[in-house]
Amino acid sequence: MSAYALLDAPALTQVGDEALESIILGHLDEQAVISLDALVILLPDYSWNQIFHVVDRLARCGGITLRRHRSEYTLFSTHYAA
Repeated sequence: MSAYALLDAPALTQVGDEALESIILGHLDEQAVISLDALVILLPDYSWNQIFHVVDRLARCGGITLRRHRSEYTLFSTHYAA
């Protein structure tokens, strides 16, 4: 295997992040609004850090809206009319 093939191959964490992103967006399609704590409970196969990393990335690119009230984070679908 050439060095270029290794550089062009997607990282395992990137592939895992894409799968987790799809799962999170699926939950938001169903519920429109969900707390981060509820999402962590719904996804026991992932750590809090993994979930927050993907949620943060989605919020920064405009895929979701993330709001913080005191110590609680809430995710809103982009389709949610506030």
